[in-house]
Amino acid sequence: MSTVDPIPSSRTMVALDNMTREQALVFLTEMPSELDLVKIGLELYCSYGAAFVREVHEKFNKRIFLDLKLHDIPNTVAKTLASLSNLPIEFITVHLSGGRQMLEACQSIRNEKMTHTNILGVSYLTSLDHTNFRETWGIEETTIPAAFMRLFSLASETKTQGIVCSAQELKLLSKQQESANNKLMSVCPGIRFQDEIDNGSIGDQRRVLTPSQAFDRGADYIVMGRSLTQAEDLKSRVAQLNLVNS
Repeated sequence: MSTVDPIPSSRTMVALDNMTREQALVFLTEMPSELDLVKIGLELYCSYGAAFVREVHEKFNKRIFLDLKLHDIPNTVAKTLASLSNLPIEFITVHLSGGRQMLEACQSIRNEKMTHTNILGVSYLTSLDHTNFRETWGIEETTIPAAFMRLFSLASETKTQGIVCSAQELKLLSKQQESANNKLMSVCPGIRFQDEIDNGSIGDQRRVLTPSQAFDRGADYIVMGRSLTQAEDLKSRVAQLNLVNS
């Protein structure tokens, strides 16, 4: 299991999204050492594969969050995890909506082959709003909190190591954990600096909060992409991060 560092920059997963391998390597060369945790998503992994994961870990000494959001029948997801077990992955994502049997199969493989890895269950994507909930699942706005609570309970019952959710749902997670008497690691995407939110620079995210708001609400880790990878002054942004809760 991961030990959460109290320093905000070490609790920030830097998303290497919308990059080629060459662009990612240039950024990693320039990235301050205190940012030691990077997220490799589906696009980069499909383009460059396991070799890229190893390269980032070995050449730049970075911890790896492989964000593949696996979601399929239990046997397929379990075999996929097994195929990744020799990679230096500290975190990997699966969709909680894959169901109890899939999540249990994931834990079985994790306990057998990849105890170095934390499996994170994705609840609902931060790009979704109440209209999407209604159109896709028939979940009305007033019952959205209950839908999150069901997924959080499922994660807890299947001993999934952590949750990926908007920081806006952290109060619900805290409530679930009080009743379950256990602690699920929380990872929150959809994080932007306040000036970006004020300017409307939030990309395709809908449920967006600042790093300070996320950590104040109990996030163990936050995920930030373009706010850092496209920053005009990255060192200044890292300094801004480290002022959070100081």
